[in-house]
Amino acid sequence: MASNQKTSMKKISIITSAIFVFTSVAFAQSYRPATPKEQEELIKNISRASEQLKTLRADFVQKKTISILADELPSEGKLSFKQPDKLCWEYIKPYQYRFTMNGDKVKVNSEKNTNIIDAKGNRLFNEISKIIISGINGSGIFDDKKFSTKFSVGAGDYQVELTPKQKELKQTFNSITITFNKNDYSVNTVELKEANGDATHITMKNKQFNIALNDEIFAIR
Repeated sequence: MASNQKTSMKKISIITSAIFVFTSVAFAQSYRPATPKEQEELIKNISRASEQLKTLRADFVQKKTISILADELPSEGKLSFKQPDKLCWEYIKPYQYRFTMNGDKVKVNSEKNTNIIDAKGNRLFNEISKIIISGINGSGIFDDKKFSTKFSVGAGDYQVELTPKQKELKQTFNSITITFNKNDYSVNTVELKEANGDATHITMKNKQFNIALNDEIFAIR
């Protein structure tokens, strides 16, 4: 494998390990298919909620399932988001790890290393970055050129399952499932199924909307 290809795959591995860092109860619910009218209303309300969301502060619980392992790998942390493209995702337990995205720049801080990545120069990496933002605020997920979409209705939330159409995304993800709160249409959970058989389940908790967030939180330097 060429050196630049190895570097690209390493970058993608870094971002997918940090991606959608939102789920347990929601995925145990039963769902029924949404009617055409419900789909139309859901798209309208999610788009409206996305437009109204300026900032978000929340805790998250993540469960990572690796296909070759029997056990789940749990972790916890906090996230900060500021429109249109500023994100800080910080793992607190069981290890410390910080993922920061500001426009086209991504910084990954582990306990030992810091990496700064230019997402703009890599098409797949750039698309994954957009998916991260979509997984937080629900924007841009109804692009029928990128995804086929399945809508379902549960007792306390709506579920949207996205199946990638583009070749690059299909090679990375089998599906992305997002649930939206019925009251405020904010994202409750994200389930990410990767092409290699791994899966990530993330639950958003203690959400705070449109509070003041200092840009220094998202600084990359």
